[in-house]
Amino acid sequence: MDAANRDSLDIKKWHNYCRCCMKTGHFKDITAEYDYYGQKEIYDEMLKGTFNIQIPSVTEYRQICEDCTLRLRDATTFKHMVVETNRIFSEYLSNSLCDVGFIADNKALITEMKLESVKVESLPVASDVFDDDDDCVDDSLDDNDKPQKDWRKIVERRGNGPILREISLKLLANSTMCVFQWNKSRYRCFCCKEPFSDMDTLRHHTAEQHTLENIEKKIIFQQNRLVKVEISELRCRLCNRKMETLQTFRDHLSTTHGMEFTLKEDLLVPFKIQNGDLHCQLCTESFSTFRLLNIHMNKHYQKQVCHICGAGFSNLVFLNLHKTRSHRPLTCKTCDVLFPSKTEKRRHDAVVHGVKVERKLRFPCPYCSERFYQENFRVQHLVEKHGMVKPQFACAVCSKIFITKSLCNNHTKNVHMKEKNHECNVCHNFFYTKSDVLRHSVTHTGEKKFSCGTCNGPFATKDSLRRHMKRAHMGLN
Repeated sequence: MDAANRDSLDIKKWHNYCRCCMKTGHFKDITAEYDYYGQKEIYDEMLKGTFNIQIPSVTEYRQICEDCTLRLRDATTFKHMVVETNRIFSEYLSNSLCDVGFIADNKALITEMKLESVKVESLPVASDVFDDDDDCVDDSLDDNDKPQKDWRKIVERRGNGPILREISLKLLANSTMCVFQWNKSRYRCFCCKEPFSDMDTLRHHTAEQHTLENIEKKIIFQQNRLVKVEISELRCRLCNRKMETLQTFRDHLSTTHGMEFTLKEDLLVPFKIQNGDLHCQLCTESFSTFRLLNIHMNKHYQKQVCHICGAGFSNLVFLNLHKTRSHRPLTCKTCDVLFPSKTEKRRHDAVVHGVKVERKLRFPCPYCSERFYQENFRVQHLVEKHGMVKPQFACAVCSKIFITKSLCNNHTKNVHMKEKNHECNVCHNFFYTKSDVLRHSVTHTGEKKFSCGTCNGPFATKDSLRRHMKRAHMGLN
């Protein structure tokens, strides 16, 4: 709220305004206790713990709006993350560095960091961020020779994170599965993020360049988040027996080799990528691209739930990305108009301010530097430039051929099943695709951005311009 509006506020109506931002709207009591997916929240305590701000507790004026609770929750989570990272780094300096001279020279710094971590009160967060165990895996020791950990005390102090990590490392150490990351539309090494076009090369790189201890440190660094593993060539290292699923392998270790697992869960998310048949390892649903499969896996690992729409995600990063893309109100800086979604603002920028919309190039070519915004364009490029055999996906109803499975599926839904799942937010009519909604939207905006090259007549869509050309200028040069 700007200064002019603040000056015009009626002091007698403070109960209508948020105590943090002075906006009107739906309020919560800043001193009351609320449950946020199993986490208890008291907003005035969170303000004091995060910013050291004390809100005077006046009975009639203790309201906080929904936007401010979201910002406060994010700030509290961020502070907790920084404190935890600081603690992990100080432990790394204390435990992992063997250079006595370095520790002696930096003793004051390490002591200061530890004291700072102790001073900050542990804050509740709605995330899958766990505290981490200090011990590293030593492959030179057998399970019987290692000192046994008291997992009950660890759980009481740090949650299930260290146990899940220990179980995951045990599965990795005794198998041929390969850990990896998916970033910027490429498969990448889990430890060093180097990109690879195929899983065989990535598997060889990981085996040659990185150790189990490197993987453990990376898991600790990312605070026990879920880890993607490729299991197309899954074998037991102890008996070389081939396994089809991660659960089968885990059962095999228990029954055949007598290994014990404290919990039924772990941090590993299984994928089979090597043969090119992308389907979910938990429900067998098939996908045309890894990006879609990766998004689908959130349904099976709903550790984080959006409080606005109920969508589930595997970790806090994906949840925050969803909130930013789907639920963050956006304001046009030029005309100060508020939009409920990024799509609406992008449409406004294009229609009102003539901003050219740049599509994201999500699909990279594995052989050159070219990138494409649609999968079918990448496939066409691979066929024309790199000699790939042209894929053929036939419609089961009319036998029409498509270059990608997604195009074939869209054809089936739109033409044969007549599914209309995309709604116009103005008139609430339903359409087959998002593109159809965008084309339809000009009936509400009145925009006519296509013009006839012969008579300069304006038209709302390419289709209407094409019809005009046929009717009015057919046969003209």
